[in-house]
Amino acid sequence: MRPYAASVRIEPMTASIISRVALLGAGALAITLLLSAAFSVPYIFTAIGFSGGVFLGHLVVIDEDFPGGWSNPDGVHPVPWWWFAVKGVVFFALCLAAITPAVR
Repeated sequence: MRPYAASVRIEPMTASIISRVALLGAGALAITLLLSAAFSVPYIFTAIGFSGGVFLGHLVVIDEDFPGGWSNPDGVHPVPWWWFAVKGVVFFALCLAAITPAVR
């Protein structure tokens, strides 16, 4: 079996990927603001709900990324710990921002 470093090739982000990510972010922001306005809830709590769902959802299914799991049956792809860390940092940053009175 090849080591992970030899089997991983990082591709540059194309314009299509960047536009999809930007569209997804804009959609999430619009839904957050819409739900916050509809239910009279501060937007930070709605954003925490979305971010927490993504972070905890990744935590629940992280075992599928391990070698032999559903997403990685051959064990050739490394577990995306950096992506999990980014989701965690965003979630905890939003949680810390929620306790700041200026944000609410």
